[in-house]
Amino acid sequence: MKNRTCYLFVFEGFADWEPAHITTTLSKYTDFEIKTFSVDGNAVRSMGNLNIVPGYSLKEVENTAFDLLLLPGGTLWEEGGNMEISDIVINTFKKETTIAAICGATLFLAKTGVIKDVRHTSNGLAYLKSFCPDYSSAEYYVNEPCVSDNNIITANGAAMLEFSYAVFEHFKAFSDKDLTFWFDLYKSAGMKMG
Repeated sequence: MKNRTCYLFVFEGFADWEPAHITTTLSKYTDFEIKTFSVDGNAVRSMGNLNIVPGYSLKEVENTAFDLLLLPGGTLWEEGGNMEISDIVINTFKKETTIAAICGATLFLAKTGVIKDVRHTSNGLAYLKSFCPDYSSAEYYVNEPCVSDNNIITANGAAMLEFSYAVFEHFKAFSDKDLTFWFDLYKSAGMKMG
Protein backbone atom coordinates (compact mmCIF):
# COMPACT_ATOMS: atom_id res chain seq x y z
CA MET A 1 0.00 0.00 0.00
CA LYS A 2 1.31 3.41 -0.97
CA ASN A 3 1.10 5.70 2.07
CA ARG A 4 3.51 8.47 1.08
CA THR A 5 3.74 10.72 -1.95
CA CYS A 6 6.64 12.22 -3.88
CA TYR A 7 5.86 14.94 -6.40
CA LEU A 8 8.47 15.26 -9.14
CA PHE A 9 8.43 18.59 -10.96
CA VAL A 10 9.04 18.21 -14.70
CA PHE A 11 9.68 21.03 -17.15
CA GLU A 12 11.16 21.64 -20.59
CA GLY A 13 14.75 20.41 -20.58
CA PHE A 14 14.77 18.94 -17.09
CA ALA A 15 17.70 16.61 -16.37
CA ASP A 16 15.84 13.31 -16.53
CA TRP A 17 18.67 11.17 -15.14
CA GLU A 18 19.11 13.13 -11.91
CA PRO A 19 15.96 11.95 -10.08
CA ALA A 20 15.93 8.50 -11.73
CA HIS A 21 17.38 6.46 -8.85
CA ILE A 22 15.06 8.14 -6.37
CA THR A 23 11.85 7.73 -8.33
CA THR A 24 12.56 4.16 -9.42
CA THR A 25 13.73 2.90 -6.04
CA LEU A 26 11.05 4.63 -3.98
CA SER A 27 8.33 3.49 -6.36
CA LYS A 28 9.46 -0.13 -6.55
CA TYR A 29 10.65 -0.83 -3.02
CA THR A 30 8.85 1.52 -0.63
CA ASP A 31 5.42 2.87 0.24
CA PHE A 32 6.02 6.01 -1.86
CA GLU A 33 3.83 6.82 -4.82
CA ILE A 34 5.60 8.93 -7.44
CA LYS A 35 3.52 11.63 -9.10
CA THR A 36 4.66 14.10 -11.75
CA PHE A 37 3.52 17.63 -12.41
CA SER A 38 4.37 20.46 -14.76
CA VAL A 39 3.31 24.09 -14.53
CA ASP A 40 0.32 23.69 -16.85
CA GLY A 41 -0.07 19.90 -16.79
CA ASN A 42 1.01 19.64 -20.43
CA ALA A 43 3.69 17.32 -21.75
CA VAL A 44 7.33 18.39 -21.55
CA ARG A 45 10.48 17.17 -23.25
CA SER A 46 13.39 16.26 -21.00
CA MET A 47 17.04 17.05 -21.65
CA GLY A 48 17.38 13.46 -22.90
CA ASN A 49 14.59 14.16 -25.42
CA LEU A 50 12.03 12.01 -23.60
CA ASN A 51 8.42 13.14 -23.98
CA ILE A 52 6.96 13.19 -20.46
CA VAL A 53 3.23 13.51 -19.87
CA PRO A 54 2.78 14.60 -16.25
CA GLY A 55 -0.15 13.44 -14.19
CA TYR A 56 -0.92 16.86 -12.75
CA SER A 57 -0.66 20.60 -13.18
CA LEU A 58 0.77 22.98 -10.60
CA LYS A 59 -2.75 24.16 -9.73
CA GLU A 60 -3.82 20.59 -8.95
CA VAL A 61 -0.83 20.00 -6.68
CA GLU A 62 -0.72 23.30 -4.76
CA ASN A 63 -3.23 22.39 -2.07
CA THR A 64 -2.49 18.69 -1.71
CA ALA A 65 -0.52 16.97 1.05
CA PHE A 66 2.68 15.18 0.11
CA ASP A 67 5.92 14.03 1.71
CA LEU A 68 8.61 14.95 -0.80
CA LEU A 69 8.97 17.65 -3.44
CA LEU A 70 11.67 16.57 -5.89
CA LEU A 71 13.30 19.23 -8.09
CA PRO A 72 15.68 18.03 -10.83
CA GLY A 73 18.21 20.24 -12.57
CA GLY A 74 18.06 21.79 -16.01
CA THR A 75 19.29 24.94 -17.71
CA LEU A 76 15.90 26.62 -17.34
CA TRP A 77 16.75 27.33 -13.70
CA GLU A 78 19.86 29.22 -14.85
CA GLU A 79 17.71 31.28 -17.21
CA GLY A 80 15.43 32.38 -14.38
CA GLY A 81 12.65 30.01 -15.43
CA ASN A 82 10.14 28.04 -13.39
CA MET A 83 9.30 30.99 -11.16
CA GLU A 84 5.66 29.84 -11.33
CA ILE A 85 6.40 27.23 -8.67
CA SER A 86 7.73 29.76 -6.13
CA ASP A 87 4.62 29.63 -3.95
CA ILE A 88 4.47 25.85 -3.69
CA VAL A 89 8.19 25.65 -2.87
CA ILE A 90 8.01 28.37 -0.22
CA ASN A 91 4.85 26.88 1.30
CA THR A 92 6.39 23.40 1.29
CA PHE A 93 9.38 24.81 3.15
CA LYS A 94 7.17 26.61 5.68
CA LYS A 95 5.25 23.38 6.33
CA GLU A 96 8.60 21.64 6.98
CA THR A 97 7.86 19.15 4.22
CA THR A 98 10.98 17.75 2.58
CA ILE A 99 12.37 19.42 -0.53
CA ALA A 100 15.16 17.71 -2.49
CA ALA A 101 16.90 19.81 -5.17
CA ILE A 102 19.85 18.91 -7.35
CA CYS A 103 22.10 20.87 -9.72
CA GLY A 104 20.39 23.96 -11.19
CA ALA A 105 17.36 23.53 -8.92
CA THR A 106 19.55 24.65 -6.02
CA LEU A 107 19.65 28.08 -7.70
CA PHE A 108 15.89 28.26 -7.34
CA LEU A 109 16.09 27.50 -3.61
CA ALA A 110 18.62 30.32 -3.31
CA LYS A 111 16.46 32.75 -5.30
CA THR A 112 13.36 32.00 -3.23
CA GLY A 113 15.28 32.34 0.04
CA VAL A 114 14.56 28.76 1.10
CA ILE A 115 18.23 28.03 1.85
CA LYS A 116 18.94 31.38 3.46
CA ASP A 117 19.62 29.88 6.91
CA VAL A 118 20.02 26.25 5.88
CA ARG A 119 23.21 24.29 5.29
CA HIS A 120 23.31 23.57 1.57
CA THR A 121 25.43 22.80 -1.47
CA SER A 122 25.23 23.39 -5.20
CA ASN A 123 27.45 23.23 -8.28
CA GLY A 124 29.90 25.47 -6.45
CA LEU A 125 29.78 28.67 -4.47
CA ALA A 126 30.78 30.69 -7.53
CA TYR A 127 27.89 29.08 -9.45
CA LEU A 128 25.36 30.27 -6.86
CA LYS A 129 26.84 33.77 -6.76
CA SER A 130 26.94 34.00 -10.54
CA PHE A 131 23.29 33.13 -11.11
CA CYS A 132 21.92 34.61 -7.88
CA PRO A 133 23.35 38.11 -7.42
CA ASP A 134 21.37 38.51 -4.17
CA TYR A 135 22.75 35.29 -2.69
CA SER A 136 24.06 36.06 0.80
CA SER A 137 24.24 32.68 2.51
CA ALA A 138 27.85 31.72 1.84
CA GLU A 139 28.35 30.94 5.53
CA TYR A 140 25.84 28.09 5.15
CA TYR A 141 27.41 26.73 1.98
CA VAL A 142 29.08 23.32 2.37
CA ASN A 143 31.53 22.16 -0.28
CA GLU A 144 30.25 18.57 -0.38
CA PRO A 145 28.48 16.55 -3.10
CA CYS A 146 25.24 16.45 -1.10
CA VAL A 147 24.02 18.17 2.05
CA SER A 148 20.96 17.39 4.14
CA ASP A 149 19.79 19.91 6.72
CA ASN A 150 16.47 19.24 8.41
CA ASN A 151 14.00 18.96 5.52
CA ILE A 152 16.18 20.40 2.77
CA ILE A 153 18.40 18.13 0.67
CA THR A 154 20.68 19.71 -1.93
CA ALA A 155 23.26 18.19 -4.27
CA ASN A 156 25.57 19.14 -7.09
CA GLY A 157 24.84 17.86 -10.56
CA ALA A 158 27.42 15.07 -10.39
CA ALA A 159 26.11 13.65 -7.12
CA MET A 160 23.07 11.66 -8.21
CA LEU A 161 23.96 8.69 -5.99
CA GLU A 162 24.74 10.81 -2.95
CA PHE A 163 21.48 12.71 -3.57
CA SER A 164 19.50 9.48 -3.75
CA TYR A 165 21.25 8.11 -0.66
CA ALA A 166 20.36 11.24 1.31
CA VAL A 167 16.68 10.99 0.33
CA PHE A 168 16.52 7.28 1.22
CA GLU A 169 18.30 7.91 4.52
CA HIS A 170 16.07 10.88 5.37
CA PHE A 171 12.91 8.81 4.95
CA LYS A 172 14.44 5.69 6.51
CA ALA A 173 13.43 3.83 3.38
CA PHE A 174 15.90 1.00 3.99
CA SER A 175 18.01 -0.48 6.76
CA ASP A 176 21.51 0.96 7.13
CA LYS A 177 22.94 -2.30 5.80
CA ASP A 178 20.74 -2.32 2.69
CA LEU A 179 21.38 1.36 2.06
CA THR A 180 25.13 0.85 2.27
CA PHE A 181 24.89 -2.15 -0.08
CA TRP A 182 22.83 -0.10 -2.57
CA PHE A 183 25.27 2.80 -2.55
CA ASP A 184 28.37 0.60 -2.83
CA LEU A 185 26.80 -1.38 -5.66
CA TYR A 186 26.12 1.65 -7.82
CA LYS A 187 29.16 3.67 -6.78
CA SER A 188 31.50 0.84 -7.72
CA ALA A 189 29.47 0.07 -10.88
CA GLY A 190 29.05 -3.48 -9.65
CA MET A 191 32.81 -4.15 -9.61
CA LYS A 192 32.61 -5.77 -6.15
CA MET A 193 29.98 -8.28 -7.24
CA GLY A 194 32.33 -10.54 -9.16
